[in-house]
Amino acid sequence: MARTRGSYPHPVLDDSDDVASVFRLLNPRMNSLVESMDLEFEAELTDEDLNGHLQAGTAELVMRWKCAETFGLGFLKPKLIQSLERSKRYLVSLPQEDLDGRVEFQLQILAATDIPFYRLGKQNRDYADATFRVREGSVLGVGGIINVQARKLYDPMQPPLEACFVFQDAPDLPSGIELDFGSPEHVVVWIASESFQDFVALGGRPDFQVASVMVPALMGTLEYMKEVGENGLVEGTAWHLSLSQRIKDLGAEDKSVLEQTQAILEDPVGRAIRKETEDIDLDQEDQA
Repeated sequence: MARTRGSYPHPVLDDSDDVASVFRLLNPRMNSLVESMDLEFEAELTDEDLNGHLQAGTAELVMRWKCAETFGLGFLKPKLIQSLERSKRYLVSLPQEDLDGRVEFQLQILAATDIPFYRLGKQNRDYADATFRVREGSVLGVGGIINVQARKLYDPMQPPLEACFVFQDAPDLPSGIELDFGSPEHVVVWIASESFQDFVALGGRPDFQVASVMVPALMGTLEYMKEVGENGLVEGTAWHLSLSQRIKDLGAEDKSVLEQTQAILEDPVGRAIRKETEDIDLDQEDQA
């Protein structure tokens, strides 16, 4: 497909492609979180027959992964997060504990069932009208391989910002968020149920999650820290120690809460706006 030996049937007798259609992985973006690494990517597939198999459930899109350091490997089912004009955007997540160093991802289409008379309308002329008996699990297409470097974010001696907060559903809260500072391990961010479901659904857009929920939660926490001082906090409060160290590292001790929040979150509003602008540009390119 598109001058790659990435489809079934294969090989052909000369150096031409086995199928005259495109299947490829585009625009990968890796986000390192506290408990997981999230890979967001686009998949372009122009073969009508393969698309038909995916829609019928006789084939499935999977992401094969393997880690050189942990020797971990397996398959992930990508989650569809957006349909574009010429491609679809997906998300896969892997636990941080399974990863270290170089991680290889390979996008594949696999046969979900036995297909006794498999044939693609755009298969190479060497195959004419030949059909193939495909077994369940056979690779029908390879969309590309990428390698990323896993970056461990969690250090128990210096927990990251995400580890300082836990987000919980609050059925009795009519709207917005409330903060609970009673735990020595983390600040509990209670989110009204109606908003909580939307917050979870934005898992593929962490920039929006940060701008909409993390910004006010962090500002409220920093205000609380300034109001009560160290003597008013639970003894050995891990989240206070982590945030205080982050502010010190940034040289922002004398800054306002708003300035400290923007520094800690690295311009969250600006990043969310830029990300949305990038997506709009990509959509316009796909429609061009």
